Amino acid sequence: MLSLLLWMQLAAGAPVDSTYASPALRALVARAATENRFPPPALAAYRSRIETELSLLIRDTLGRERSAEVEQLATDALWTRGDRYDLHIVGYRAQNIGVPYSTLSLVRGWTLPTLYGDRLSLGAYFARSRRDDTLIAVHPFSSDRDKFYRFSGGDTVATLRSASRTISVVRIHVRPDIRGNTRLAAFDGEIDLDADRAQIVRMRGRMVVAGGSSATRSALGQRLGVVAAAYVEFVNAEINGAYWLPTFQRTEFQANFPMFGQVRPVFRLVSTIGSIAVTDTGAPAPSAGVSTPRVAVTWAPSDSVNAFREWRRELGALSTSVHADDFDDVAPDAWRTVGGPRIDIFPSTISRVLRFNRIEGLFTGVAPSINFRSVVPGLSAGAFGGWAWSEQTARGGAFVSLRRANAIFGARAERALASTNDFVPPFSDDPGLAALFSSLDNFDYVDRRSATFSVARVLGSLDRGLASAQVGLVSDHAERTRILRGLFGAEDFRSNRGVDEGTSIVYSADLELHPNVTGEFVQPGIGARAHVEAGRGDLDWTRSELRITGRKYFGPLSVVTQAEGGLVAGDSPPPQQLFELGGDQSLPGYDYKEFVGDRAALFRVFASYRLNIWQRPRRVWRNFLMPGLSPGIAGSVQGGWSELSSPGAIAAAARLTSPGLPVAVPTNGAVATAGVGLTFFSDMIHFGVARPIDRAARLKFVAGFGTAF
Repeated sequence: MLSLLLWMQLAAGAPVDSTYASPALRALVARAATENRFPPPALAAYRSRIETELSLLIRDTLGRERSAEVEQLATDALWTRGDRYDLHIVGYRAQNIGVPYSTLSLVRGWTLPTLYGDRLSLGAYFARSRRDDTLIAVHPFSSDRDKFYRFSGGDTVATLRSASRTISVVRIHVRPDIRGNTRLAAFDGEIDLDADRAQIVRMRGRMVVAGGSSATRSALGQRLGVVAAAYVEFVNAEINGAYWLPTFQRTEFQANFPMFGQVRPVFRLVSTIGSIAVTDTGAPAPSAGVSTPRVAVTWAPSDSVNAFREWRRELGALSTSVHADDFDDVAPDAWRTVGGPRIDIFPSTISRVLRFNRIEGLFTGVAPSINFRSVVPGLSAGAFGGWAWSEQTARGGAFVSLRRANAIFGARAERALASTNDFVPPFSDDPGLAALFSSLDNFDYVDRRSATFSVARVLGSLDRGLASAQVGLVSDHAERTRILRGLFGAEDFRSNRGVDEGTSIVYSADLELHPNVTGEFVQPGIGARAHVEAGRGDLDWTRSELRITGRKYFGPLSVVTQAEGGLVAGDSPPPQQLFELGGDQSLPGYDYKEFVGDRAALFRVFASYRLNIWQRPRRVWRNFLMPGLSPGIAGSVQGGWSELSSPGAIAAAARLTSPGLPVAVPTNGAVATAGVGLTFFSDMIHFGVARPIDRAARLKFVAGFGTAF
């Protein structure tokens, strides 16, 4: 699959009048080609210590990143001039929230030893043994470069100072011009050169391919709306005042499968390279050709790998120091903000065109949109709509948005089947597979018609924060369960909960700080979200929520905290605005929405201590590696509290309960469950015992994903 995504790229970049923008640039590139054809004559070998993170992430439509797995490697590397590259893994650790394989199933190497030669690889050597599974590009400074590239630029962009000299850095822009059929890739981006020595300081860009069998796969991918990109960033530093050798490397694969929404899966490899020790012969070495190095990966003994403690960075810190949007300027056309208007027929989320629930039954629809790009920079518009086949009802809407610098302005009108669930985690958009196949529909719904205006502002960067405000007219209408059960469920769907009907003007504001840190995903740090909304009209209420999350790694100890709470104010708040707790999403161990309140809070604390044994991934079949067993001891406490603080809230709770549903009640104090046991596969699954701690109860055996018992 990874290889298919890479080969589905198309060559980009419009040709210019000549290969070189100026005679001076032609001379500079020719000198760079000479200086970078072979390593410096006296460089026989070098050793280094590499610290690498390999991570699997999801980038959402706003650009927020959430990581599901991160693996950290400490590697002793040896490069010799004969093109052998030995990687000896001396340390390994990982964190996983549910990915059933190691990323080492995908790659067998993760850095380039040098940037010399006629050909260039991605910096990731794929795990399959076939040679064509490693994408090889024509080096921009190769002897046959004129058949593949156009060059521009050549201006000085920076000045560096080393211990012995001042270094002027010039930047060359490289654009592919691939002619004919070839399986070779090309580099699309920029190269920084040491102006005096014409050595490569930095390369940053995208690998593109065209021709051969890959063209057929690219065309197929385009028809399906699939977009994939392979990005690289290679940074060198001057060592011993003589050699430009790697100190930072990043290879990143991004893809978009439109039928699954406009989120992007990301596979990221980031490495820092230090402790470089050069073997200098002091005399010229033979100028042998430089080819793709023969990579050999070995592991230190397991007890040594498990005992490794010389990590330079916290687990996850290297992966989160960069962002998927760093390569926007060299992205595929489908992801760029410049160019001609672009029409997309695929949705931002799959539930807009395909979903199943107990209210609508099967819903199918369409969701075309247009991004005006260079015609009206930042402007996009779209419509979405479809038919609920069991309900015999149409739902959908239209939107327009305008982005200016760090601000996004929007207007939207729609009729939606909105969920009334509370304290919902990120990426909870559910097309209803559980409802379809097992009659499990853990949501309640309201038929909501709305017309709203919004503004959002990025606070410096999306990693730092996001603020937004919204105002609009909202009309809520009750819905009922129409489907008896799904395809294979043994029990009937439950009734939909009651709501108050009416129309109100609704104002809301949100503030997110470090939105990538959610607790549910593996990024370390502290994140927060505050939400306030008010409705005035047929339905009057004011609702406030606050969520704070944190994740921290202390060597083998992982600690996760989550706390969220809210309150609803109003003489007679609508029941759909009350907080409902209970069930797997909010309070595991208690019945579905067993508790209700106009004031509520949830808290979770998880801690696991890795035993530092059996951490290394294990080969199961061919190149498929399971995560290491990596057992640990874990404990968790999670609980909640709710209260009905006024007669109006009590009356609203009574209207919430539909016939056939148990009456929801406040918790009458905090309710909590504690558990302890063992985790395996870097906290991916757990086995243990749990029991309520707010009342007398027996221990109960529990098993599941994550560290929450």
